Amino acid sequence: MARVQAVTFDLAGTLLFPRPSVGAVYAACAKKHGVEVAAAVLDAAFPLAFKGGPKPAKPEVFWREVVLRCFGPALPSAKAEPVFRACWEAFAEPSAWRLEPGTVQAISAIRFLGVKVGVLSNADARMRTVLEGHGLMKHLDGVFLSEETGYAKPDARAFGQAARALGGAVSGLVHFGDSPTEDGEGARDAGATGVVVGGAHAPERCLRNERITEAPYAVRALLTEGKLKGRFSRTVQNLLANLRGLPEDRGRSSDRPLKTIDDAVQDAFKKLRLDKPVPETAIVAHWLELLPLKLAKRSAPLRVIEGGKLVVQCENSVVKSEIRFHERAMLAKIRLLRGCQEVRAISFVNA
Repeated sequence: MARVQAVTFDLAGTLLFPRPSVGAVYAACAKKHGVEVAAAVLDAAFPLAFKGGPKPAKPEVFWREVVLRCFGPALPSAKAEPVFRACWEAFAEPSAWRLEPGTVQAISAIRFLGVKVGVLSNADARMRTVLEGHGLMKHLDGVFLSEETGYAKPDARAFGQAARALGGAVSGLVHFGDSPTEDGEGARDAGATGVVVGGAHAPERCLRNERITEAPYAVRALLTEGKLKGRFSRTVQNLLANLRGLPEDRGRSSDRPLKTIDDAVQDAFKKLRLDKPVPETAIVAHWLELLPLKLAKRSAPLRVIEGGKLVVQCENSVVKSEIRFHERAMLAKIRLLRGCQEVRAISFVNA
């Protein structure tokens, strides 16, 4: 398996969720046009309506059919277009979406590991406004929406295109999403690593995380263990073999109980103490608050090394000199962050 070079996340159902629900938003839009339908009725109708939407089709054509199917005969034909238009425009607003708790922290932690992060979604251009409204755009290295790229998951070209745009090979891409088919099997069949977030199970040769906050630990496990030991343990070798569909190295472990992929990852987390909070996570999350904005944007925390020294990369020597004036105040702020009490000094390096 190639070194992890990039990570992508699905949007709807993974990072973003309708607020308070699709049915509630649709019901509110219809009510403005004099059509009364209970939100619970629309919520119940939505899954089947979505599944029956015309594919492939332009986004507006697809969603018009979904809305009409949701309302059915309760929506008079004379009001069908204005109600659809209201529903379409409502989901272009950030207020119609809630951001999964821990999303920004998870993305920041993965980028802190030196891995580029993007979103890969079968959504349309409306989601750019939503991402901007929730403050996610500044944390992303790429946004790949099927309407813009021309490729929708589970098409292997969608994953390959995103990996290349993020500067890596598809074999070095790890993709997180809620759909076992589109996100799990799609990534796997394209040659990437698919991680299903939530749900009861992951497809064969895919990983599973219970929630999005586990994503940095999964990435870190794949990145770190081989570097720390100089080679991967047999457990992790077999984990990676499962992901690639290759035979396991049974060796002396033939008589030991077999572990699931989920159990192997959790064991790796505990062994490397990856289930414990690390100071880097808090520092990355609060970086823009630790320095004047113009300096924070031209520098980045790299890692905390032995002895509690934080290494900070600066764009150039001028920026490094300016930041040194804030060193004492910055260190005091850092030590107030959760898990950062052992940070005792700061070292500045040029990019």
